[in-house]
Amino acid sequence: MTSNAMPPTARKTATVKNRITTAEQLEAIIGRPSAMVRKKELAELDDACRDMLALASLAGFGHLDAGGHPRTTMIGGSPGFAHPESPTRLAIATDLDVSGPVSFVFLLPGVGETLRVNGTVTERTPGRLVITVEQAYVHCARAILRSRLWSPSGQQRLTTGDPAQRGKDAPGRPAASRLPEAVGDHLRPPAHAGTPGQPPADAEDPGGPLSEPGVRDVLAATPFLVLSSWDGDGSSDTSPRGDVPGFVRVVDGHTLAIPDRRGNKRADTSRNLLTDGRTSAAALVPGSTDVLRLSGTAVPTDDPDLLAGMAQGSAVPQLALVVTVEHAEVRHNQALADANVWDASGHADDATRTELMASTTRQLAAKTPALRGLAKLLAVFARLLRRAIDATYRRALRKEGYDLPTPDTATGAGDRHVRQNG
Repeated sequence: MTSNAMPPTARKTATVKNRITTAEQLEAIIGRPSAMVRKKELAELDDACRDMLALASLAGFGHLDAGGHPRTTMIGGSPGFAHPESPTRLAIATDLDVSGPVSFVFLLPGVGETLRVNGTVTERTPGRLVITVEQAYVHCARAILRSRLWSPSGQQRLTTGDPAQRGKDAPGRPAASRLPEAVGDHLRPPAHAGTPGQPPADAEDPGGPLSEPGVRDVLAATPFLVLSSWDGDGSSDTSPRGDVPGFVRVVDGHTLAIPDRRGNKRADTSRNLLTDGRTSAAALVPGSTDVLRLSGTAVPTDDPDLLAGMAQGSAVPQLALVVTVEHAEVRHNQALADANVWDASGHADDATRTELMASTTRQLAAKTPALRGLAKLLAVFARLLRRAIDATYRRALRKEGYDLPTPDTATGAGDRHVRQNG
């Protein structure tokens, strides 16, 4: 399905102030990505991408259904479920019946960086999709760091209800019983109007998709989601968003606002929304096998009142995405359960993370002649380079108002070390 026709709009459409409508407006706010960031964008899967795919056990997956409606879910279940058959041909183990443009965010448990891959389905057989790769990009660790997605401390207060019902859904009803009943103190959501995951007290129209069972519980607890969008040519992109729980603000029963904080200035999602408003997302809660799936339309805005309400410390987001939600549901996700990503014993170890750093260093050097002579040297000192980059990330995040302990890596392993020994 490659049609760019917009699906029917939701019953209620959000009124958005300071809506951004042009690329020029967008760049005036966030700037342009650096040449180094652009060099990380590939037209095929290189060795670094292959190394990441071999470790990835889960991916956020964006696609359009047969009616042209946006959909995002989690797929996978075990490392290597996505297998590169050539630099431009990627085989995915999944039972989903999908065609047309698709996009992925591959997650590597215990690793801060993610791998984004965009392409088109060119072959479908039972249990298998083949994707022609059009773009690959190693995404920086900020989303994982902000969310502390792989830190086991975020799961210490997880409750699961009836053990006999774990991993199961009641017929015709979302399973919300596996969601945390409390959020750890170290993951308190930012202060903003209204209770996290719930509309402010004066919000109109409290009904709508966001009042479906379990939806607001997930929104109050989630520190991480993957967000899919499409451009004017129909190409798909899925990117990670990580923050403290409650970072997604519920405006009313039909409307969400997602902060867009400082990053690499690519702004792929916002750029896509300028030409095609369709969007969808999948939100995770550490320790839970439930996934909240949302879909609708969205617009970027720099409305100062809205942004001020989503400040983290003294740092105000550059933009926000206002989403008119047409569909929302919480469901058990078998891929997430099979991947067992919340078990820290299965996370990548320090040696693996160091080798990934060496691999991505070689990737960048291959496209940067000035760095080619340093590539081998940088790879030798990959562990020190890993620590230096992690420290840079964390200094930047502390300036944004995030309370992050000093880690061993960008993945949360250092958080574990601090708590066990402090």
